[in-house]
Order: sequence, then structure tokens, then C-alpha cells
Amino acid sequence: MASLSDLPVAIVGAGPYGLSVAAHLRSSGVPFRIFGTPMRRWREQMPEGMFLKSEEHASSLADPSGHYTLQQFRTAAGSSLATAPIPLETFTRYALSFQQRFVPVVEDVLVTALDKRQDGFDLRLADGERIRAKSVVIATGLSHAEYVPQELAQLPGELRSHSSVHRDLSHFKGRDVIVIGAGQSALETAALLNESQAKVSLLVRGSSISWNQSPSSDPRSLWQRTRRPDSTLGAGLQTWFCANAPFLFYYLPQRARIEMVRGSRRRQALLGPAGAWWLRERVLGHVQILLGQSVLGATTRGGRAVLHVSGPDGRSGDLAADHVIAATGYRFAANSLPFVDASLLRDLRCVQQVPLLSTSFESSIPGLYFTGLASAYNFGPVMRFLCGCQYTAERICRSIGEREAPSPSTLAALISEHNPNSS
Repeated sequence: MASLSDLPVAIVGAGPYGLSVAAHLRSSGVPFRIFGTPMRRWREQMPEGMFLKSEEHASSLADPSGHYTLQQFRTAAGSSLATAPIPLETFTRYALSFQQRFVPVVEDVLVTALDKRQDGFDLRLADGERIRAKSVVIATGLSHAEYVPQELAQLPGELRSHSSVHRDLSHFKGRDVIVIGAGQSALETAALLNESQAKVSLLVRGSSISWNQSPSSDPRSLWQRTRRPDSTLGAGLQTWFCANAPFLFYYLPQRARIEMVRGSRRRQALLGPAGAWWLRERVLGHVQILLGQSVLGATTRGGRAVLHVSGPDGRSGDLAADHVIAATGYRFAANSLPFVDASLLRDLRCVQQVPLLSTSFESSIPGLYFTGLASAYNFGPVMRFLCGCQYTAERICRSIGEREAPSPSTLAALISEHNPNSS
């Protein structure tokens, strides 16, 4: 373990992005410490019975050699490689196997404080330890980014929640539940609630629900492939651009980038809310869907939640339920990270509380890097998906490696000690 004075890198978070960055740093021989419970959100917060929205080829962590993919893991385990959706537990087993192979030392402890000092950063851990690091990588994923519309703020906690807090939806059996949203989380939550024998209503602001196209094995002509190229995020020119050109996305005008990620009155967000192709048959005809509904406010009546809504015809009315689940997505905000010191936040250049980053994911504070959702305004919506791990890990590792290049003897020793294929 590196001493306080010579720790090059601290990684905060041990999800897909944190583990991918750590794997690349370890392969490059750069010493680091990584803090957090490996894949905690995936193991403890995502609902039982969930499937991955992304296809198998788009659902791997970033192995520096590019060989240890989800497909390779499933093949070795004797799993079928059909196009059926990937169960959450299968992906979790793969991710933990990746961690044990490429990042065997993860410290299961929270970072409770992060502050800047002249020559690096101070970190305090939940167990009381204080450390110093020259660089810090923030890889907190979706933690602290759950978005609940202000219109639901008046509802007490026992009557409303965010979709991210429900591991087991079976306790809603026999209860009236309203799910708000039109993306994968909302649609799958509604399906799982229905299958748990809850009475579900899905409240959608738009006039329709979008569904991703099912993959096809049929050969495509050159014209079809040119007009709608395939990518890890699906088919289409815009989708291909988001998946394959985060470096070019970075150089678009800032306003355009933000609108493409978040959407606006002028522009619809790229890769906006949509349901997976395999989920459609579990929702349509099984769940009550209320389209064109805008939530104006909420109150309680007789121990139940009451939503004041405006329908597609402009008329307002009330909808009552035993519980309201906001499947309304995530919005990163730097000031929502509970461990970041206020003085550091004051020096962090942001737009709408999202850090402005260099082409290497480095913030305006030298040595402080942000990944995943926190980098989407800079590099595009691909950073909300697993397939953004590779580009992120490569760029950050290259940037840090230029500062922390080990001596040839140190690198040789690290490779000999930690090469997962050496045994």
C-alpha cells in the first residue's frame, strides 16, 4: 500500500467505470487505491428480475487487453449466446469476476471527505484513515444523482420514492402504484410490479412510448449499413456518432451538447427515454398507460398520494394511489456529492452543476477526473452506458500515466506480480 506522500491515484467508486479505470491503471503499472463496495448498486439496489437493456456486445467492462468481455465470460460458463436479454445476475457475476481478475484489491470503505491541497488532494475514509493522492478519479456512477420532480416534493417519503431504491417490488402486491416515466426504468418497474400482482398505472408525459428495435441477423445491403450504421447503442447515424465519436462530440458547441444529452424545447435528447424491444410484450396490454399527462403537484388524502395532473386535452384532474414511484432518471450535480468539500466546489468550473472537462476527463482542478454520468455533457450520452467505459478508461489512464510513468524495473515487477494470465 502506498504511503500518504506518494499515492499517485485514488479512485472513488467501484462500479463499472471505477473498475475499468483501475484495471487500466494497474496494467500500466500506476499505483492506486480504489474505494467502495464492488458493484454495490448493481448488487443491492437494482430490482430482482431485471434484465440489461443493452445487448451482450455492448455490456462489457473495459479490459485493457480487450479480451475479457461479457460474451467471453458467458461462453466460458457454457451459456447460450442467443439475443435474449442478459439477466442482471449474469452481468453482476461477470463484473465481479472482472474485478477479481483485474482489480483484486478494492477497499470496501466509503470516502467521507475530499479536499484540495497545493500538491494534490486530501481524502478521509469512513474508518478514520486520512490519505493524500496526487490525482483523484470520481466514479460514483448514479449515486447521489437520483432525480425526483419538484412537483412530488410535498409527498411524504412513505408515499413516494425513486425507482432506484426498490430491490424487491413484491411488497407492493395488491396495492395501487403509479409509476412516472417513459424510459427503461419506468417500463420495467411497471412490468415487474404487474407481475408481482400490484395494480399499476404508468404516467407518461409524452404522447407515445418509444421502443428500441429488436436486433436482426438478416444481412444488410451497403446502402442500409451506410444509411443506418450499427453501433453498440443501436442503429442510425446519430446513434453511431454518439457511440463511436465521443472525441468529436466534445468539440460541438456547449449548448448543442447539453441539449443533445438532456433535451430542450428546441431539441429532443439523443438516446432519450425508450424501452427495450424485449420488454414491450410485458407492458402493452398488461399495464394501464396514461399518455400526455403532466404532473402539476401532489398532496395526500386519507393516507394516499394524490397527483394533480393535466391531461392531453388540457383538462386537470386527480389520480390517487397507495404509492408513487418516480422512474424519472438521474441528473448529476457536483454539489450533491456529500464528501466533496465546499472550497473544492467553489474552484470547480461547471455548467448546470456538471463539471467542464478536458479531453482527458480532467476537470478545471488539475488531477481531479470525473467519469460516467458526470461526463455526459462533455462526451455525449454514451457516458450513461456501459460501452462508455472503454473510452473513459483509456483517456484517463493515458493522462495519469504521462505524469506517473513507472520505471522499467517497477513496471516489470508489477506485470509479473499482477498479470492475471501468468498462472
